[in-house]
Amino acid sequence: MGFFDINFDSLRTQLLPVRLRKPRMKAWMRALVSPVTWLHSKFRSNRDANLYTLAHNSQVVYLQAALNDTFDPVGRGILIVDGPYEDPLFVYLPPELSPLWLGLESEAGSMPFSTPATLYTVGETSLMGYAFIVKVPAGISFDMGRMKALIDKYRIAGRNIYQVTTY
Repeated sequence: MGFFDINFDSLRTQLLPVRLRKPRMKAWMRALVSPVTWLHSKFRSNRDANLYTLAHNSQVVYLQAALNDTFDPVGRGILIVDGPYEDPLFVYLPPELSPLWLGLESEAGSMPFSTPATLYTVGETSLMGYAFIVKVPAGISFDMGRMKALIDKYRIAGRNIYQVTTY
């Protein structure tokens, strides 16, 4: 039993003197305590929502759990994957003994090395478009605005480019 678990039905009976515990007095006390009971239920639901929000943060597993809890509680098929990314290719100096051939595809047969490597610019090696992609199963009907609001609530502030797709 937690700190905020209060049973008002038994409490009002226990705090009432024994000689006044008659049905009419109990009904009167129930009527007097009903606003407090209503406020307590509102407080408990707000507290539970706040505890849920605090338990989930911008980590992928928690964001994915929050999305599945809201939009797909049975199948739990909503996935979050990283956006496309190209690893940078480094050009080496001859003394470093790491040969890298930067030829054309048509010249591939004449050189002893494998196929030619592609050099990317700094902009091409960073995130290519989306920081992460939210994949939603096709059988789930959801409100896109509500889903984006939930993602914006939990995501990291710097990772603001994302995409919601169905699979």
